[in-house]
Amino acid sequence: MAFGFYKSQVEPNSPTTIVLPTTASETYKVGELLKLASGKLTKASGTDTPAFVSQADYAAPATGNKGIQVTQINHDQWWIAPLQASGASLKVGDKVTVHTDGLQVTATTTDGVAEIIEIDGTAVGDTVKVRF
Repeated sequence: MAFGFYKSQVEPNSPTTIVLPTTASETYKVGELLKLASGKLTKASGTDTPAFVSQADYAAPATGNKGIQVTQINHDQWWIAPLQASGASLKVGDKVTVHTDGLQVTATTTDGVAEIIEIDGTAVGDTVKVRF
């Protein structure tokens, strides 16, 4: 499981999808959080504030890599995210970090970037709804 669009608080309710260049020799997965570095997409993790969610599985070659479709993230959107660790101590309003795989959130609240809006479960693999 990875990050998935839940809803937007403003109209239009569907997210914007664009194509952006990829980083050579990097692997992308659907639902992975991404940011731009040197004008190219790369994984967002830890305290990185993600700007995009990948809409493609793609293994970029060392040369000749292509762009991939991504969904642009904005603060008015809610995203469903799986928990990488137990969320028993989490509460609505906490801001957690992004796991190193870019596909989950952690239960770490120090310098977190994903604000918890709703908690669907607290076990590893359960989901929370977040915004960035």
